[in-house]
Amino acid sequence: MMAEVKSQVTMWSEEKRKFQILDKIELELDHRATLQTQSFAKMLHVSITFFLFRGGWDGQGAHSESIRMTFAVIAGRSAPRESRPVIIKEQTMLPEFDLRALYQKTVIAKAGDNIKIEIPVLGRPRPTVTWKKEDQILKQTQRVNYENTATATILTINECIRSDSGQYPLSAKNIVGEVSEVITVQVHDIPGPPTGPIKFDEISCDFLTFSWEPPLNDGGVPISNYIVEMRQTDSTTWTELATTVIRTTFKATRLTTGVEYQFRVKAQNRYGVGPAITSESVVANYPFKVPGPPGTPQVIAVTKETMTISWNEPVSDGGSPILGYHIERKERNSIVWQTVSKMLVSGNIFKSSGLTDGIAYEFRVIAENLAGKSKPSKPSEPVFALDPIDPPGKPIPLNITRHAVTLKWTKPEYNGGFKITGYTVEKRDLPNGRCSENNTVLTIKEACREDVGTYLVKLTNSAGEATENLNIVVLDKPGPPTGPVKVDEVTADSITISWEPPKYDGGSSINNYIVERRDTSTTTWHIVSATVARTTIKACRLKTGCEYQFRIAAENRYGKSTYLTSESIVAQYPFKVPGPPGTPFDSMIVVWERPASDGGSEILGYVLEKRDKEGIRWTRCNKRLISELRYRVTGLIENHDYEYRVSAENAAGLSEPSPPSAYYKACDPIYKPGPPNNPKVTDVTRSSVFLSWGKPIYDGGSEIQGYIVEKCDVSDGEWAICTPPTGIKNTHLEVEKLVEKHEYKFRICAVNAAGVGDHADVPGSVIVEEKMEAPDLDLDMELRKIVNVRAGGSLRLFVPIRGRPTPEVKWGKVDGDIREAAVIDTTSSFTSLVLDNVNRFDSGKYTLTLENSSGTKSAFVSVRVLDTPSAPVNLKIREVTKDSVSISWEPPLLDGGAKIKNFIIEKREATRKAYAAVVTNCHKTSWKVDQLQEGCYYFFRVSAENEYGIGLPAETSDPIKVAEVPQPPGKITVDDVTRNSVSLSWAKPEHDGGSKIIQYIVEMQAKGSEKWSECARVKTLEAVVTNLTQGEEYLFRVMAVNEKGKSDPRALAVPIVAKDLVIEPDVRPAFHSYSVQVGQDLKVEIPIAGRPKPTVTWVKDGQPLRQTTRVNISDSTDLTILNLKETSKEDSGTYEITVANVVGQKSASVEIITLDKPDPPVGPVKFDEISAEKAIIIKRSAITLQWTKPEYDGGSKVTGYIVEKRDLPDGRWMKASFTNIIETQFTVTGLTEDQRYEFRVIAKNAAGAISKPSDSTGPITARDEVELPRISMDPKYRET
Repeated sequence: MMAEVKSQVTMWSEEKRKFQILDKIELELDHRATLQTQSFAKMLHVSITFFLFRGGWDGQGAHSESIRMTFAVIAGRSAPRESRPVIIKEQTMLPEFDLRALYQKTVIAKAGDNIKIEIPVLGRPRPTVTWKKEDQILKQTQRVNYENTATATILTINECIRSDSGQYPLSAKNIVGEVSEVITVQVHDIPGPPTGPIKFDEISCDFLTFSWEPPLNDGGVPISNYIVEMRQTDSTTWTELATTVIRTTFKATRLTTGVEYQFRVKAQNRYGVGPAITSESVVANYPFKVPGPPGTPQVIAVTKETMTISWNEPVSDGGSPILGYHIERKERNSIVWQTVSKMLVSGNIFKSSGLTDGIAYEFRVIAENLAGKSKPSKPSEPVFALDPIDPPGKPIPLNITRHAVTLKWTKPEYNGGFKITGYTVEKRDLPNGRCSENNTVLTIKEACREDVGTYLVKLTNSAGEATENLNIVVLDKPGPPTGPVKVDEVTADSITISWEPPKYDGGSSINNYIVERRDTSTTTWHIVSATVARTTIKACRLKTGCEYQFRIAAENRYGKSTYLTSESIVAQYPFKVPGPPGTPFDSMIVVWERPASDGGSEILGYVLEKRDKEGIRWTRCNKRLISELRYRVTGLIENHDYEYRVSAENAAGLSEPSPPSAYYKACDPIYKPGPPNNPKVTDVTRSSVFLSWGKPIYDGGSEIQGYIVEKCDVSDGEWAICTPPTGIKNTHLEVEKLVEKHEYKFRICAVNAAGVGDHADVPGSVIVEEKMEAPDLDLDMELRKIVNVRAGGSLRLFVPIRGRPTPEVKWGKVDGDIREAAVIDTTSSFTSLVLDNVNRFDSGKYTLTLENSSGTKSAFVSVRVLDTPSAPVNLKIREVTKDSVSISWEPPLLDGGAKIKNFIIEKREATRKAYAAVVTNCHKTSWKVDQLQEGCYYFFRVSAENEYGIGLPAETSDPIKVAEVPQPPGKITVDDVTRNSVSLSWAKPEHDGGSKIIQYIVEMQAKGSEKWSECARVKTLEAVVTNLTQGEEYLFRVMAVNEKGKSDPRALAVPIVAKDLVIEPDVRPAFHSYSVQVGQDLKVEIPIAGRPKPTVTWVKDGQPLRQTTRVNISDSTDLTILNLKETSKEDSGTYEITVANVVGQKSASVEIITLDKPDPPVGPVKFDEISAEKAIIIKRSAITLQWTKPEYDGGSKVTGYIVEKRDLPDGRWMKASFTNIIETQFTVTGLTEDQRYEFRVIAKNAAGAISKPSDSTGPITARDEVELPRISMDPKYRET
């Protein structure tokens, strides 16, 4: 409808331009089609040339059905222009996405940017649009969201990150249908760190080569380069070594020997540099060590001026070949070693000269390699520098008896320059025979290899003689292999040698041979193989052009023989490259016939001419006349066409040339090829035959282009081609679609440029039937041994198989399943198992089973992964004490292909995450971990270590509490006994074993019984055992229980009889007096006893004690308790406790003393004398005071007094005494004459309490008293 309206608008626009009408245009609606009327209804006036009509008949913009309408337009006063009838109905359209703005439906953004993807959406009705991320509905967040408008859908991703990359499917759906598209979002960023760890491929003293893997996250774009930095570990500054490294390996040069370095690598793409990966610290040093010390040198030749010594190579060369040796010597009595070799000694023999005659010398040797010098060897035995003495003459026996032999010999011809001081005579017992009446005995002392052989025993008497052969074998190391060493094959990188077994095998079969080799430029021997079973070996991986020497030793159960050494052999092919080929032929032989007429004169010769097809001139081929009718034309150009003509010459001259020959190409002549070589049937099935053949011996001078195979069914005798007419290139073919049980013949022809050659018949005829063959396999010699693979490497087992029908192949593993990562490939001729990134758990026996209808075949391959060991097994806790745990384990099931060197034991407190090593070189399968903290929980783990490192740990699954069973409970006390119960109590164990006591178990045993039965489980330190039989005797015992178990029992010393007890009452206070500070609480506990329970009565100072809320008494089974709250002075006194029951009565008393401030001293304070310093009696001014003791001392003895004074009228009270006053009298000194004072006294008691001050003395003036003179006279003197 919109298209129709727009076309009408175009027409209206043209009409308006034609008549230049600028007035409003009226749009009217024709109802003729719908309302059956011819009139138009006026809609509205418009001033534009197009109008969109909305709404319908109901005025609400909707119609329940399609309506046909006609529109008319009136421009001004013109005639109306009517439109075509238009059907008003809702249009529908399949949803569609307009993706023209997205190149290849892909959006690329940089990390951190905002992505906004706006895709126009078409469709009527308006479709519903849904977004997804990969296969999940897109979850909208504040950062990622989408919105749908009337015409488009908009996906917004704010601050995009790498994880926003991916496929974003979106779909639009309405009632017409559904469409979907996929938008690809690529977020590019800087790369992640390179994949580590950084591996050090080569370490030397001044350079390091290391490598890494590319980053797992390349930022979405290719890595452009790597940045390598370095720092010394004692510095924090990184130095750039290279910023444009393309590969993932780098060589850092110009390093300082012995310095520790650290490296880091960053990846860079076009968006920037990513984070770095840092290597472990590494020291720039040789990867090998100095060699071990050489063997102890031996002096093998001596003169008075020289000594020749020899020694053995060091046991270890430190990982680098020995460059040579340094020789040192010293005199026996000297302590200074001197170097006597001016340069490195390359061999194992050295001659030292310049010695002093008659002096003893010692020698030692030092080895040197690239890493430096070794430790010196042990010094040789001291040897005197003397010329050797000639041997004495041959001893001659002069007199021989049963027990003695007298010998005589001559002096040595040369005595070595010194007088002969004596001789040493030695003897050796020879094999001897001893004969008795019934047997004969042959004794050989200190048997050696020379005693091996066949011994003949011959017995003779008058009746005749008898002989017997005895074969004697001396068990010893074997003799050397029998030489010479034969060189069977020599190539550029391998040498095959062989030898003969030893003539003497030491009385035991030869177990194996040990083959060693050395480069003749060095003195170090390297083992080729120590387990050679045969007398031949192929030494591989040799350097081309190097000269090698081999030595072989035989080994039996008693040891290794001496070596058989070969001649020097150079590793190179025994032949040379071929010489240059001969000159190629480039000629034609041209023949012709004699002329019909010689012209009457004899033909002298012929002239031959040639012309190249590409040329126009004839060229003479011969310089001299040709006397024969054939000629070899040379100097031709290959693949050019030539024609020839001949002229005859006689005495009259040269004839006309013959007609030219046809064109001939200058090329080698070719012929049909010969028959194919060795055609044969390789396999037969029920419908096909497999043929194979070789190339023809003669190819006819042209390359073989193919082969034609023919077949013939013997039943009809007709030959048919099995291949295309042009033949096949291969030298084998499967002839298919044959009839089962029919007999066929086959023949094969070769084809070259000359055509099809002679055929070769396949020998015999073939009956087409299924061939049955039992399955079989061929294990390589390497697979028959143990296959060693380093951890992280790849295991590849390739086994050729055969069988008909094709056998079913099953791979298995004896001690488990093969990992799912294994790739197993099987064909009719082979099966292979490939396992990448192997680990220790891939060790074991791999079984291969082939099975078909003809039988079964099995084999196994032993694989040993050279890795760290697996975890030890059966880790158990053997014993736990309060400060130690004993553990045991068994060696790992997988030793990693190397002997377990030691075990590592570690511990970890349950509250911590890190393990601490207990011992790192344990060589047993048990260990006692001590010095543990009692009561703590620990985990333990054990790891095995071999030459490849530390293996997986075996860890205790649950924490182990360091504790043990508790000690027995303390002393058991019988608290009460009745006719049917016993009350027991006991003390805690001295030690709880490091774990909390959970409960106590009480057991009893009746008299006459040997069985202990449990009678109570309690958590307290007491228990009541009930349901006893009156009059029965019982024994009791108690055990403490913690989480580790039960303690040993603690038994009651004597049996208990179950009966009621009658006990006289008793009261025994622990103390006779109790002191308490006034105002504080006092609790007095008095133990009581008695059965039945006695009644208790309290009396204070002769009066029954009256109980109040402050003073009260409580009684229990064995205690009576007096509680005094906020004690006062009135609570002091004597308290009497009386206990009584039917048996009797008993009393006891205690005294309660309340401690308080004492009362003030009792006045008035009196003064005895007052004096002044100017008194007649010269002394310090003083006043003597006197008072009485306080009436109440506060419950504690008064220990002293304090005297205070005050100056009147306005003075303050001050101490007048500075020492403790014990008496009730004190003289105050230091007073001022005529000064008025008043005094008071304060008491203090033993409790430290101080009383209130006493009353004041009142004013007292310090001055001398004046008294009139008096005379005292005896009255008798007054009488006259």
